[in-house]
Order: sequence, then C-alpha cells, then structure tokens
Amino acid sequence: MKFLARICRLIVSLVFIFSGFVKLLSPVGTSLVIKEYLIAFHIGFLTPASLVIGITLAATEFLTGVALLLRLRFRLAAWVALLLIALFTPLTLYLALFNPIADCGCFGEAVHLTNWQTFFKNLILLPCVVIIFFSRKKVGRYTYPALEWVFVGLFALLATAVLLQTFLWAPLAEFTDYKVGNEIKAAPSRSAADLYETVFIYEKDGVQESFTLDNLPDSTWTFVDAVTKSNGLLANAADADFRVEAPDGTDITTRLLEQDKLLMMTIYHPDKFVRRHGLEPILKVKEGAVAQGLEFVLVASDKIEELPDDCPVNLADLKLLMTLNRSNGGVTLLDEGIIIRKWTAFRAMRQTDGFCGQEDPEFILLMTLNRQRMSMETVVVVFILLCLAKFIVFFRKKE
Repeated sequence: MKFLARICRLIVSLVFIFSGFVKLLSPVGTSLVIKEYLIAFHIGFLTPASLVIGITLAATEFLTGVALLLRLRFRLAAWVALLLIALFTPLTLYLALFNPIADCGCFGEAVHLTNWQTFFKNLILLPCVVIIFFSRKKVGRYTYPALEWVFVGLFALLATAVLLQTFLWAPLAEFTDYKVGNEIKAAPSRSAADLYETVFIYEKDGVQESFTLDNLPDSTWTFVDAVTKSNGLLANAADADFRVEAPDGTDITTRLLEQDKLLMMTIYHPDKFVRRHGLEPILKVKEGAVAQGLEFVLVASDKIEELPDDCPVNLADLKLLMTLNRSNGGVTLLDEGIIIRKWTAFRAMRQTDGFCGQEDPEFILLMTLNRQRMSMETVVVVFILLCLAKFIVFFRKKE
C-alpha cells in the first residue's frame, strides 16, 4: 500500500506541477480560458477578475504539486489536491457532455486535450488523489514545520519570478503559432464560402448521400444532417487568423509580412492602454523605430483617437493581437514574416533605442532564442536546487 501511495503521489504531483507551471508561463492565455469558463457558466460579471483567478489557480496547482512531491505540509496539500480534483472532475464531465468551450486549458497552450480526454485524465487522477488523501496521516511529520513553510515560500517566489518575467520582460517559453522563430503567412483572401464547404446529407430508401448547396435533391429525399468542413485551403490556425486592415479597410497583411525589419506595436485593449499610459508611449516607440531605420506599424483592435496622421491605427482581431503578443501595447519585431523578437509594453516603453539598430535580424533571432533557453534552464536549475536543499535540510528530521 505504501508503494502504491508513493506512485500515486509521484503521478499527481508531476501533473499538478506541469499544469500549474505552463499556466504561469502564459497568464494572459490562462485568463482567456477562464473568461470562456465564466461566460459559459453565466457568471460573466466575474470576467474582470479572470486574470487574477487564472494566476491564483496556476500558483495553487504548482505549489500543491511541489508540496506533494517534496512532502511539505503534506496533509494540507492532500486536502487541496482532493478539493481541486473534486471540483475539476464533474466540471470536465459537464464540458465533455455539453461542449460549451472547445479546450479546457488544463495544460495551458503546451498540450491541447479534447474535453473527453480531459475528463478521462481526471478519472485517472481521482483514485490517485483519494489514495494520497487517505494515506496522508501515515506520512511522517518533520520536526521543524516552520522550515516547511520557508520552502513553500521559496517555491512561491520562483513562481512569482516566472510571472514577473512574463509580464515585465518576455515569456520564458511560448507554445502558440506566433512564438519567436515562427514564420507568419497571410490569411487567404477568400470569402468564408471559399474557405469552408457545407455538405448536406439526405436519405432515401435507407440510403444516405451527400449533396452540395448547388445540387440539392428533390422532395422525395429526407434531410438528415448538414456538415461544414474546411476545404483544405486553411493550413493552420495562424495562417487563417492573421489579417491586418488599414483604417480604410484595405487588407495590408501581405505587404506587412513582406517587409524587412518591421516593428509592430499591438494594442488589444486600446481604451485601457490610453487610460493608463496616454498616447506618448506610442509616439516614443514610433520615434525609436524610425530612428533605427525600422518600418513602424501600429495595430489595435479598435480606433485610437487623437493620434497624428503619420501614425495611423491599423485594425486586427482582438484575439489575434493577444496571441501574437500577450502584452497590451507590446512590440514585435518581424523580418519578412518571421518573428524575430518580442517586448512587453513595460520593456518597449523603456527600450525605444534598442529594438534592432544595425544588427542583423538573424543574429537577433538567435540571441533571442538563446536568451529564452537560458532563462528556462535557470528556472529548472533553481527548482532542482531547491528540491536538493529540502532533502539536505530535512534529512532524518522527522518526529
């Protein structure tokens, strides 16, 4: 029984750590999923708190996983794990049955599961958590409980550092189609009728056949179903979503993606940005870009009044802008459609003279990828060192 409890503890702790950590890597993306949950369950009045809820959930999962893995305040962690799984299991069953949202967001953007896959995942975790809970009193307590809280606090500081890095500097890692190093392709400039095809299924004498809208059968056939599917022109979600329009409605996507050294400032909540920062940051970023020989373009989800004529506001979908750069007012460096580097709004406003300079875009890209790799390795090393420190400090210090 003790061996089984250890295996269950290892499985649950690793799942919770991974789930919480990937959410911490993209708090804005997590908040989008939380917002969909709130709307689906008709409690949309809580959407302004979706970011706080997402961060709280991510931190709780991460710290619970760490506590279970390292046996820090183990009995409390067992209670939290049980409450979380007791909440998630019926919730994911509801999602699987009624499908109000397409992706539960359990593992952020790193791993996408269907609602049924998510439910079965929780069904596997449920008995493991129950075994952990009922064996919690058999796990020996440490002599110095205050030290346990110290280590929990250190892991909480590590989680906070990841969040601050994401909000203030740049994400440690990205899992979307718009991560650094990826090439963006313009969305096909075709109508929805060209991109998707609807097939109508009719039945007659026990035989079902498919028909198009231009070739429907006569009244002797009985309608069964209608299925809409992509006709194969959409290669991936990024290609389908990326579309930018000039203020007059002209599609300028292709021109932008063919541009060398393009600095794109994206503002997905213009009202919030202007209310908080005013227009000066936009003009400063533009001035810095022009001084470095970069093409500057401002893209927002809505119009921004009172900007000068030489700084037009191009328009794009809000969700696209949030996916491209998670920061409201963030800046992205593109070179012939390849994402070279990203800055959060916080960094962009303070680094207007260091976007590119005379450096080669390929060199900047390699430096950016290397910086991301080193940052992630640093977090992993600190995590491992904290784990080792815990085992050294608590070696044989049980009641």
